[in-house]
Amino acid sequence: MTTLIIAEKNKAAEAIAKALGSVKIIKKAKMLNIYLVASKDIYVVPLRGHILEYRNTDVYKSWTNTNPREIITNPNAIEKVPANYAYPYINSLKEYSKISDHCIIGTDADIEGCAIGLFDALPFVKHVNPSIKISQLWLSSLQENEILRKFNNLISPKYNWGESGEARAIIDALIGFSATREVTNTLRPLLNKFRVRFTSIGRVQTSLLYLIYIREQEILNFIPEPYFLIDADLFHVSGTFRVHHQLNPFLKDSEVMAGEIFQKIKNEKIGKIIDNSKNVTRRAPPIPLNTSKALVLLTKNLKISAIMAMQIMNALYLNKLISYPRTDSDVYKSDFNHNEILQKFTLHSQFKNYTINLLDNNRIKPTYGKKDMGDHPPITPLESLELNSSRFENNLQKKVYDILARHYLALFGEEALESKQFLKILIKEEPFHAQFVTLISPGFLEIAPFLKPKYDTVIQIISNDIPIKEILFVQNETKPPPRYNDTSLLKIMEKNHLGTKSTRPVIIKLLQTRSLTKRLKHHYFITDLGKFIIENLIEIWLPFLKPEFTRRVEEKLEEIKNNKKKMNDVVDEVRNEFLQLFDKFLVNKHKLTSKINTYKMDYTIPLTTSNCPFCNTFPMKFIDSKNKRFLVCSNENCKQYLSLPKNGKLELLDCVCSICNFNVFKVILRKSNKSLTYYLCPKCWNDSFKENSGKGFCSNCEEYRIFKGRCIKK
Repeated sequence: MTTLIIAEKNKAAEAIAKALGSVKIIKKAKMLNIYLVASKDIYVVPLRGHILEYRNTDVYKSWTNTNPREIITNPNAIEKVPANYAYPYINSLKEYSKISDHCIIGTDADIEGCAIGLFDALPFVKHVNPSIKISQLWLSSLQENEILRKFNNLISPKYNWGESGEARAIIDALIGFSATREVTNTLRPLLNKFRVRFTSIGRVQTSLLYLIYIREQEILNFIPEPYFLIDADLFHVSGTFRVHHQLNPFLKDSEVMAGEIFQKIKNEKIGKIIDNSKNVTRRAPPIPLNTSKALVLLTKNLKISAIMAMQIMNALYLNKLISYPRTDSDVYKSDFNHNEILQKFTLHSQFKNYTINLLDNNRIKPTYGKKDMGDHPPITPLESLELNSSRFENNLQKKVYDILARHYLALFGEEALESKQFLKILIKEEPFHAQFVTLISPGFLEIAPFLKPKYDTVIQIISNDIPIKEILFVQNETKPPPRYNDTSLLKIMEKNHLGTKSTRPVIIKLLQTRSLTKRLKHHYFITDLGKFIIENLIEIWLPFLKPEFTRRVEEKLEEIKNNKKKMNDVVDEVRNEFLQLFDKFLVNKHKLTSKINTYKMDYTIPLTTSNCPFCNTFPMKFIDSKNKRFLVCSNENCKQYLSLPKNGKLELLDCVCSICNFNVFKVILRKSNKSLTYYLCPKCWNDSFKENSGKGFCSNCEEYRIFKGRCIKK
């Protein structure tokens, strides 16, 4: 019996084939290899993610001659068609389906993978071979033993999971296509000022932009409130420590009282300890990592973007180093073989002593999380690799693997023991207090120091009468909430049910790509364009902006996955609900158009994430007007500038030049309806004017090149 296995990516297809037997490669196209396992008569065909995508039909391709509302009301306004790279994959699916008796869907084992396998690929298989048997290969890793075990225990296709993914694609297409077109057409004069061809509207991304805007307004409208602190620095055996007045902070209406207390005690030299109690507390090891927790952990500790963290985990999975990185579960099944993995780490130069100690003490049961979603185990290292291993493709993969491996080993560790010391002190009858937490025994923190809080030094006191070094009276102001970073954005998206564990990093990146936000020094700022859009949509389209709408959509999609609702019913429900929202926009959009002509642009926009190369203290601003375009230092005492190319759309990359450490820019030009792209370091480019060398154009650089948005050595 001939079998066809469909994989989502080439690396996955290769791993599946090699696990099943000796492999022969059949070259079908430049980017397409078919893997033949002749001994078992199996053909493994890789895809390239989605091979089909939703687009507007020909009748609705014009943005100016069609009514965007009809994209919602007319089911024939959108269609699913092959992506421009898809035809070699489609032809191979048809070719090998004709000669196969059994088709195994081996795409990624999640909702998106089910949609790709069952709704993109399978229709081509069934078209040429309607009677073919269909099964699904549900993999949690690309390890050989996992592939063999699951190949011998195939499951029935998870059609309801695929329907959930397909419903999401249809809903996002009809909402995104119609709203993007209507809002873009409405804002066309303003977008021209911003040199933007269109603005992107979507149920998840626009709600996220709304939340970023709300935080920006909280910061801008924040009015600092003064408050006062009375502290005291006291001597102990090996140094000094600080205690705080029991009534801290004194608010503005308590300023007089605070001043009177300070005047009363400011010259005191001895304090009296009335309580010096200690107790031992236990800090429990962490719980296993699902995707959301892993993204939060990596973005927080490595200061990388969410999309980068997800891409690195996916690369480690495809290289067979970790289990499947898209999982909702933070609970291991009782039969998961932890002993096998722990044994591998007993040979690791850094981890062996810790791991041997775990095994010697029979600590082979991990901590227990909250959710077993039945999809995959938590994210788990599958190999014990030294950080100098050639299996890592770059330094970032090493860092991500190191954190994931250490976190996994920490699940089996002993609790950390902490000492909490509570001090109560009277200074001329005024009550002061302090609390100090010190580490007694590190336990699991030995292997996972990134989970360690900041501990205090031990305070040693030998007498109840304690000498005072200084009494402090400090005036301060309340601070606004911080801007979102990748970690806090992921948390706020999860809290508001915006997107999924897999799509959240993509949505965060999309707002940057559409020039609606900028990521500066790990924090997200809304751009003037994003601010204008949200500021004005709030007046006329608030129900669409608020997360409640997209939360209801996510709940309906989950009901499809759990086989509680049918795909078409959910699509129709959302279609009707969004149509009401869309009509509300149409009724009120005149309020938006009336503001466009009066809008004045601020041409001075902070742009660079690296500091000015001249003073090295402040970022540079982007000056863009009809007659000039350059970067100028935002430090008024510096005022140095760097010239920029006059033509082309400039996009700031999230990387720096490896030569001068200044930001690299992507420049996009349009000539003869074609888009041309090149990369430029403004610092090197300006330096080259003196010698006319052409430096600064990254394509001319002899040592480095731009690869996947990073400046790397050739």
